[in-house]
Amino acid sequence: MLAALAVSTMAFAPLTVGLASAQDDEVENLRDEREQKRRDAAAVAAELDALAAEDEDLAAAVAALDAHISLQETLITSAELSIADAERLAGGARDEVDALSSDMADLRKRLQEVAVNAFVSPGLDALEQLDSGSLLDAEIKQSYVGEVLGDEYEIIDQLRVAQAASDDAVRRADEATAEAEAERIVLADRLGALDVARGEAQDLRDQVSVRVADWQVVGAEIEAADAAIAGEIRELEAELARQAAEAARRLAEEQAAEAAAEDPESADDPDAAEPDADNPPADLGPFNVTNRPVPGSISSSFGPRTHPIFGSVRNHYGLDFEGNTGEPISAAAAGTVLSAGWMSGYGNTVVLSHGDGFTTLYAHQNSIAVSGGESVGTGETIGYVGSTGWSTGPHLHWEIRVNGVAVNPAPYL
Repeated sequence: MLAALAVSTMAFAPLTVGLASAQDDEVENLRDEREQKRRDAAAVAAELDALAAEDEDLAAAVAALDAHISLQETLITSAELSIADAERLAGGARDEVDALSSDMADLRKRLQEVAVNAFVSPGLDALEQLDSGSLLDAEIKQSYVGEVLGDEYEIIDQLRVAQAASDDAVRRADEATAEAEAERIVLADRLGALDVARGEAQDLRDQVSVRVADWQVVGAEIEAADAAIAGEIRELEAELARQAAEAARRLAEEQAAEAAAEDPESADDPDAAEPDADNPPADLGPFNVTNRPVPGSISSSFGPRTHPIFGSVRNHYGLDFEGNTGEPISAAAAGTVLSAGWMSGYGNTVVLSHGDGFTTLYAHQNSIAVSGGESVGTGETIGYVGSTGWSTGPHLHWEIRVNGVAVNPAPYL
C-alpha cells in the first residue's frame, strides 16, 4: 500500500511541475506579447510626421511613446533587480564553496589523523588480538578492524557529501554569474532603447507644445479681433445713425422749404420742421431671424471651446454651419450692409445692421456679393461659403451682436 502510494505520488509530482511550467510559459508569452505591442506602437509613433499629423494622432503618438517608455523603465528596474539577485546568489554560493572547502580541509586532516592512529600506532591490546589465528580470534580481529576504520569511513562519507555540496555550490555560482551577465546585456539594450524613445517622445512633445502655443496665440488673436470688430461695429452703427439723422434733417428741411414756398407764414415757425437728431426715423423694431443663413447643420456652438487633446480653452463668438465652398449665404434678416471685406481672422466677412443695435456677421466667405451701405432683404444672397481667415475647412461662421457685443445666436434661430 505504501509502495503504491509512493509510486502514485512520484507520478503525480512531474504532472504538477509540468502544469506550473505551462502556466509560467503562458504568463511569459502574454508579457512578451504586451511588450511587443507597445514596442510596435512606439515604432509607429516614432515614424509619425509631426508637422502633418492631426492633433489627435500627435497626442496618441506621444501617449504610445510614453507607454513604451514606462514599460522599458519597469523592465529596466526588473533587470537591475534580477542582476542584484543573481549577484547575491553567486556571492552566497561562493561563500558556501569557501566554507565547504574549509570543512573539507578539516575532514582531510581528521582522516589523516585517524589513519595515523589506526595503522601506525594502534593500541597494544588490539595488535595482540589481531595477531590471533583462531576463528574466534579472527572475528575479534574483524571487529577491531571495523572499530578502527569506522571513524575513517564516516569521515570519508562526510568528505564526499561536502565535495558534492561544493560542486553544486560552484555550479550555482556559475549559473548565477552567467544569468547576471545575460541580464546586463539585456539591460544595456533596454537602456539604449529607452534613450531613443525618450528622445523621440521629447521631439513629439515639443511639437505638441508648439501646437498648444499656436492654439493659444490664435485664441488671443480672436479675442483681439473680437474687440476690434465690436469697436468697428459700434463706430459703423454710430455713423449709420448719424447718416440717418442727417438724411432725416435734410428731408425735414426740404419739406419745410416746400411748405414755406406754398405757405410763407409757416417759414417763421421754428418748430415746424425741426429734425430730432437723437431719434432718427429709421427703426426696424425688435430683431428677428427670418431666414436661416445656410441650410447646413450646426457644427460648433457658441461659447468657450476646449481643445479635445490639449485641454486649452478659447472663446467661440458664434455658430459654425456646415457648408460647401461656393454655396450661397443668405441674409438672416433685412438690413443694411455695415461692412463687406476682409477682417483679421475672419477672412472675407459681411456685417449687416438690423436696427436697435442688432448686427449679424457672416465670416470665412469665399467671395462677397454685396457692398457697404447697400440695403438687403431677408434671404438675399450676400456671399458664398468659403474657408478664408482662421478656418480649417469650408463653413459659415455666423454671429449676432448687440451694440457690438457677441451674443448666443441659437435662441434667435
